[in-house]
This record gives sequence, C-alpha cells and structure tokens, in this order.
Amino acid sequence: MRCRACNSRNTRVTSTDVTSATLTKRYCRCLDCKTHYQTVETYAIAKLGPKLGSKTGSKLVGSINHQAVLTESNVIQLRRMHKEGTNQRQLAKIFGICHQHVSRIVNYKIWTHV
Repeated sequence: MRCRACNSRNTRVTSTDVTSATLTKRYCRCLDCKTHYQTVETYAIAKLGPKLGSKTGSKLVGSINHQAVLTESNVIQLRRMHKEGTNQRQLAKIFGICHQHVSRIVNYKIWTHV
C-alpha cells in the first residue's frame, strides 16, 4: 500500500475495523513521512448458486461435482450388487474406488440423494 502524501511503500497497518461482512476499514501510517490515513475496502461475496439438496447448500452433490468418480447409475448398480452379496473390496476394485468409500455408499452416509 502506498502513502497518499509521499507515495512511499514503507507503510504499516496500525489497526483494522471490520464494519460488516463486505466492508473493512484499515488505519495506516507511513514510516517515512509519519502521515496517518484510512482506507476503506469493499469485498464482493460470491454467490454459490442454488441449493442442491445438501446440508450447506453450497456443495455440488453427485455427478455434478467435478471430482466425482461415480455417476448416479454407478451408485445404484453398486448398492444392488452389494445386496446380492458382492464383497465391498471386490466392489471397490470394480468401480475404482477405495473400500471405505464403498462402505459409506452402501450405508447411505454419502450419495444419499440417490
């Protein structure tokens, strides 16, 4: 941050006052010319989109999530195969995920919307 009086970069923030979620006031001083000044910063809060049925409303659930390995049809097939007696470790190898993840899917801890 540059000093408004001498244009020096040798400045320090002495205190910060957060007045709201989007507005912050910083009280600064220049170490060269000893000038005190105040800056007001406004921050834009990004909207995360519509609620998709998750608890927080900001998570992307299911195959909408860009990191998802499985699709909804894979989850249905995995649960069906588990009910028919296929081992969780075998299911993990078939679908390319870890066995703990398979356990969470078949016990409805995750992918609860399917």
